[in-house]
Amino acid sequence: MDYSIIFARQFAHLLWLVLHAPANTDEQKAALRLLFSTSKQGAVSLALNGDDLYANANLIPGGLTGVSDVTSQMSRHSLALITADVGATPGDLLGTVRILASMPVLGDGGAAAEAQRVALKATTVRFAARPRFSHETPAHETPSRGTVAIDTMEFGDVLDDPLAAARTAARPRSTTSLTPTGSRTEDRGLFAQFAASRAPTESYDALLRQLEGSLDSGVIAYALEDLTVLAEAAAREGKPAIVSEIMFRLGRREGSVEHFESKRAFVMTLRKLAKPELLRLVAQQLPHDADRRADHEAVLSRAGQDGADALIEQISAVAHQRDRRIYFDALMRLKAGVPALLHMLGDTRWFVARNAADLLGDMQVAEAEQPLMGLLQHEDERVRKSATGALMRLGTPRALTAIQQALSDAAPQTRMQAAAALVTRKDVRTSAPQLLRALDMEKDDEVQAAFLLALGKLATPEAVQRLISASEAKRGLFQGKATDLRVAAVNALAEARTDEALNALRSLQADKDEDVRAATILALGRIARAVQG
Repeated sequence: MDYSIIFARQFAHLLWLVLHAPANTDEQKAALRLLFSTSKQGAVSLALNGDDLYANANLIPGGLTGVSDVTSQMSRHSLALITADVGATPGDLLGTVRILASMPVLGDGGAAAEAQRVALKATTVRFAARPRFSHETPAHETPSRGTVAIDTMEFGDVLDDPLAAARTAARPRSTTSLTPTGSRTEDRGLFAQFAASRAPTESYDALLRQLEGSLDSGVIAYALEDLTVLAEAAAREGKPAIVSEIMFRLGRREGSVEHFESKRAFVMTLRKLAKPELLRLVAQQLPHDADRRADHEAVLSRAGQDGADALIEQISAVAHQRDRRIYFDALMRLKAGVPALLHMLGDTRWFVARNAADLLGDMQVAEAEQPLMGLLQHEDERVRKSATGALMRLGTPRALTAIQQALSDAAPQTRMQAAAALVTRKDVRTSAPQLLRALDMEKDDEVQAAFLLALGKLATPEAVQRLISASEAKRGLFQGKATDLRVAAVNALAEARTDEALNALRSLQADKDEDVRAATILALGRIARAVQG
């Protein structure tokens, strides 16, 4: 195999790694070493002819890894040729790949790419902007097989001023025809022409319809390239609806594509578009576009952790509680958000830590147990309350210890939350004694009422006996306070609904306290309706 073909394949593979696996530096280094070794065999010119890539006039198959990336990035940067000297330095080779992988300035005639190359001080690799390619030969000549006629430039010149290339191209020059064997034929009278880089000429909607109705891999590749350009342009112009529409419909279409190369092209394109700045725009639409919310979530879900990060960023940024809830609900449906939620438990803003605790509890994330335990000592009682509830929903063995601590928390709301959480435990024989001991020590009337209601839901014999005792008339001062607790006990007996509890309620229908009688009648009425229903 010709060394130039090997060089082109290795060059394409390195570009693919930089674009799609930027964190895989080990493989990038290995690919660069192979590329440098191959470059020692001779100079190579990578030429872009339409959508085809040639290495020293050898056509490189477009299905090889990274070849489509080379052609698309050269086109976007308005480059026609990349020449590498014999033994081009690793720094120049890697620098060239990184220039190709960078964001292009569309229609600049290659000026931005050339400026980067000059700044890099790359002398063993050079660029030329897009000249006119032609497959035509004079009528009196017979073209050699595989011949590609291209207007050449003097690549020995370092184009410190990219515009100098355009000025030079305006003069008639010789045309060199390169063949696989390296032979040269000259045809005077032709001159170089620089063409503008291909920019999308159709709307994003037209391209999407074209993509959804075609099975041709060439049409698909062309449309994907243009849609990538349009999505990035829409992001820069602050048009989130267009960004989301493109990404959603690409993801939906990818699921129905069967051809390997076409499916791979879809995957690559979606991976390119899954950038923080684009995903952020998609996430921002969730509270404001309810009809398309599922579509937006599909885009974020496909992006995995990056999509979850975009949601979490919005949770931290928005001020409206309704919007924040929408983002949290979406994040709960994206399981990829768990690592970020665990990190949010340590956020200094109380509402961020609280919401993260609530969501981790709803998702029943077992690894959240330890950090949630730590939140039981949080200075804000709202955070402690959420952490308590989350631990109970996790259902882990250590949750019981957490609830025992919360039953004696300094904040009344946290103690009430702990009581409510105990009710969710299946082991009522353990929960009821804990709650009874906490009730004996409780001084706050509102918390006592919450404890009584929790005992009614547990409905163990010991709990019902305590409720019957609490519902009985008390004598002495502070009758108002006693009445409130008696009413709470009546409601708790209605929750229990055991035979003992019902008998106690019937006996209270004639109680001297009007509030207790009224509460009892209402409670028995609810029970009767529930039985009839």
